[in-house]
Amino acid sequence: MGQNLTRRSFTTGLAVGAALASIGRARAQSSGTVVIASFGGQFQDAQRKALFEPFEKSTGIKVVEATGPSLAKVRTMNMSGNIEWDVAEFTPADFLVLAENNLLEKIDYSAIDKNIIARVDGRVVHPYGVGALFYSNVIAFNTKRYPTGKHPRSWAEVWDVKKFPGPRIMPSGTYVVRPNEFALLADGVQPQQLYPLDLERSYRSLSNIKPHVVKWQTTGAMAPQAIVDGEADFGMASQGRIAQLKAQGAPVDYDWNQGLVAADYWGIPKGAKNVQNALKFIEFASRPEPQAELSKLIPYSPSNPDAFKLLTEEQAKDLATAPDNLQKQVWLDAAWWAQKSNGKSNIERNIDMWNAWLQR
Repeated sequence: MGQNLTRRSFTTGLAVGAALASIGRARAQSSGTVVIASFGGQFQDAQRKALFEPFEKSTGIKVVEATGPSLAKVRTMNMSGNIEWDVAEFTPADFLVLAENNLLEKIDYSAIDKNIIARVDGRVVHPYGVGALFYSNVIAFNTKRYPTGKHPRSWAEVWDVKKFPGPRIMPSGTYVVRPNEFALLADGVQPQQLYPLDLERSYRSLSNIKPHVVKWQTTGAMAPQAIVDGEADFGMASQGRIAQLKAQGAPVDYDWNQGLVAADYWGIPKGAKNVQNALKFIEFASRPEPQAELSKLIPYSPSNPDAFKLLTEEQAKDLATAPDNLQKQVWLDAAWWAQKSNGKSNIERNIDMWNAWLQR
């Protein structure tokens, strides 16, 4: 998008303003540390500039960074009794499973400025966490192979190997973003009729594309890298990562049509050592100013709509929840993925189905 990827995350005025606001609430004298886990790479680099470093300056709390937040990791920490993180960013389905299984601390909203939380999108204010950002997973493509305008514009076209020949990259069934919704959209299911997902049908659809998938991605960086390198001509990727690469001059682009919109959450693992500092960070990260700065550095959509007031029209146009973009997309139903039947969540049931399908 039109953002400047090298600009400083905060102007001096914003930093001073944040510090004064914190002092006004007698919090600038805080000390100690907070361990924050996120997803690494350029995304965490942007968070460091927009969130972590300004939070340190305004509170005196040292941020220790970690990577790799996941349902499995939190379960392992809980079983060992060694809780390594104070706050982490979780994908929506992982977050809901963690909350349901009492693996997160309840958010003490009395310790957070109510005026800030009141402005966060109500869909992502939860007893066990607060929305960090919105994002979308979209059709992404290599513009050397398929120039913009001649690219696949729907998942049905991604599945059309005659009209659009070439290697694809798609998410693994064990990845945090699964291939099932895209497979069903490709098979003709209407967006408003996606949920509850017909997993069996999704695997029949995936079988049609399986020989043409060069790689099943298991990390957020895999698809953008494969598409930039030409290893895959197109496939599913995080819109924010692709938009950032495009702005840097890489031969990539994306289409909003049938993108899958979701939200990540800030959550505090049960038994975290620095809960109060974690709450202070969540409050800070929910403010419009740092959220706007993050959107300028990497095009993910703010969970606090007031952040849009701090963005130019050019900066906002490539964000997932901008009205013109949102109307072309589908909301991920994370609650469905977290639902349990016969003792297993749909996430776990799908992993079993995925592993069995790979062996066919």
